[in-house]
Amino acid sequence: MTTIRENFSNSTTERTEMPKYLQTIFSTKPWLCISGLRFNLLFALFLLAAYNLPFARKLWSISPSVSFVAGGLFCAFTLLCAAVSLLFNRYTAKPLAIFFCILNALVFYFMSAYNTPIDKIMLLNVVQTDIYEVQDLLGLKLLTFLVLLGILPALIILKIRIDYGNLKRGLLSAAAVIAASAALCAAVMLGNYTTTEQFFRNHRDAKYYLIPVNYVSASLSVWKMRRKSDHPFVTIADDAKLNRYWNNGKKNLFVLVVGETARAANFSLGGYARPTNAPLDKHRREIVYYGDTAACGTSTAVAVPCMFSRSGRQNFKVGSEEYTENLLDVLQKAGYKVLWRENNTGCKNNCDRVEIEDFCTKKSCLDEIMLTNFSAKVRQTGKDILVVMHQTGSHGPAYFEHYPAEAARWSPVCKTENLSRCSAEELVNVYDNTVYYTSMFLSKVMDELTALSGEYNVALLYASDHGESLGENGIYLHAQPYETAPAYQKEIPMLVWLPDSSARAFGINRNCLNKAAGQPHSHDNLFHSVLGLAGIETIDYEPALDIFSGCRKQ
Repeated sequence: MTTIRENFSNSTTERTEMPKYLQTIFSTKPWLCISGLRFNLLFALFLLAAYNLPFARKLWSISPSVSFVAGGLFCAFTLLCAAVSLLFNRYTAKPLAIFFCILNALVFYFMSAYNTPIDKIMLLNVVQTDIYEVQDLLGLKLLTFLVLLGILPALIILKIRIDYGNLKRGLLSAAAVIAASAALCAAVMLGNYTTTEQFFRNHRDAKYYLIPVNYVSASLSVWKMRRKSDHPFVTIADDAKLNRYWNNGKKNLFVLVVGETARAANFSLGGYARPTNAPLDKHRREIVYYGDTAACGTSTAVAVPCMFSRSGRQNFKVGSEEYTENLLDVLQKAGYKVLWRENNTGCKNNCDRVEIEDFCTKKSCLDEIMLTNFSAKVRQTGKDILVVMHQTGSHGPAYFEHYPAEAARWSPVCKTENLSRCSAEELVNVYDNTVYYTSMFLSKVMDELTALSGEYNVALLYASDHGESLGENGIYLHAQPYETAPAYQKEIPMLVWLPDSSARAFGINRNCLNKAAGQPHSHDNLFHSVLGLAGIETIDYEPALDIFSGCRKQ
């Protein structure tokens, strides 16, 4: 019996014995023993070599000189050495090293796929995104980056034994590395003082390409921006009152469509060769198009709050929307009903104090869903009303998901979120289809308003939040730092639809509007133009920024 049991036990062991390579991985025995100093230096070198190709490319774009790029990379290495020596010790080295490997791999993938830097604005977009937007960015390529540059290095670090010695030895070693790093970097920079001075003066955005410095710095900035406790709530236009300068007895019904990622370069209203705005032809005579309009930011997280702010781009403080009233608050103070209809990723704090409707219950819905029960909802308010419609519009990278079959005017199209795999033709085709659908949507909104024009003075204003890069110079999507962002991300379409009945009621000369429309405009005009059209008087209103002011009979 004993023999049988032993044989059974032995055979079971043989059948269930773990393969040798798995035994090696899961064994508690370390693969390598290394001093803390050497690990810190090697890890800093790994950070630079494995994740910072975008930083090297940025340096080369600034000055295509081997000596300049080598000097920049050497200074980056000394900075990473100093940072690692400051943060790593016997307790923190492995957890932090593994954390940085995983996060670096994700950031490196995003920067490589879309050729975009990481600053506080980009990170703020990440903080404010939703699960559906995240899904658009997932794919096999991301998994490859994560495995090869995140998980694999993390497993190796787990199998290394790191000896930092006693506390005194560790502190002295860290201090020596930090001092040596500072001295060496200073020597390189001072040896090329003119080049260094010009670099720091003209190319401050280079730091947004250095991993992990970029996202660590951005995280601290976002944390500071989102601290509400330091800011008392700020009210504006407390003197706002309604002056009904129109005398036809009708209430006002305005629709403000906040476009998403539409760039002016692809609007045929502005001269683009393709008829992307053809669905608007039947309303064309009543449309005033502003073809030279600048966005307040290059991302939704900045541009949308800034659009509704009284501050204007130069004075707008990112994060202030969380504790400061905006255009919608002023309208409510003056007696307007304000309704926000959402088909995107949220109102970015603009609708915190107004009624919100969101009809979409799945990943992506066509913008027409915002017309659900539109007329009935308007009529039941019994007040002057502003309806904001926040589009999905031309949101990328999954452009192909945001328009119906009848808007598919151009093909072949890009049908992947990995935009670098698509040809320029496919990318432009799919994007133009989204613009065509936006035109279809706007035309349907105008039809709804036309049907209500016997009861209301109706008008529609449309402005995109920001533009988009479609692979020009290797750049995709948006959210580049404003100062260095390509024009495609900053030049946006804006239009006003004002039917004859409303133009007469408000005493506005549309020909005058058309003549002025060729002048430069921006999101700064939106706050004051809506107040002026709505008849709201307040000390915060600036007639010079009201696009209707100079064309309205006094």
